Amino acid sequence: MFCKNKEMTCNFPVCISCGLVILRHFRHLVLILTMIYSISKIEAAVEQLDWAIRLFLDHEAYIPAITLAGAAEEIIGEAVKEKSAHNKLKERLSEKLEMPNKKLSDEHLNFAKNWLKHWKDQKDPEVIELKLEYEAMQYMFRCITNLAIYDQSASSETPRFMAWVEANKREL
Repeated sequence: MFCKNKEMTCNFPVCISCGLVILRHFRHLVLILTMIYSISKIEAAVEQLDWAIRLFLDHEAYIPAITLAGAAEEIIGEAVKEKSAHNKLKERLSEKLEMPNKKLSDEHLNFAKNWLKHWKDQKDPEVIELKLEYEAMQYMFRCITNLAIYDQSASSETPRFMAWVEANKREL
């Protein structure tokens, strides 16, 4: 297909003049089709939590549920600082187990999430055993707790998750 610009004789598939016109139209189309969103960190974290719950309940997709809930838990945890579920667990368990906070956090509380997200210098083992359902639930509970501390709210999927826990994990 060659340029059909009547003002110019062009033997190239797209002449410079026509190419610029097409490019301008493409940019305009991209601007029309590309929506710009305004979203807060907390809104993003709540969205991550809801998707973690959906993946957990609807697909038994525990690995992405862990990473999404873990990310959301960190974000909202930063907003509530020392009141976060992670910090409270660290305080209580480090005293009970007589273990330094960092070791408790790295080797227990955040181990699954960090192992799934990072492989710095390939120091972690390539294969490990995890209780994936339990780990996913732990991060979701911590995130749900942080959100309640932050603004006394719950995500849209939280009631469904809590109902599932009540029906399936009464021992908790």
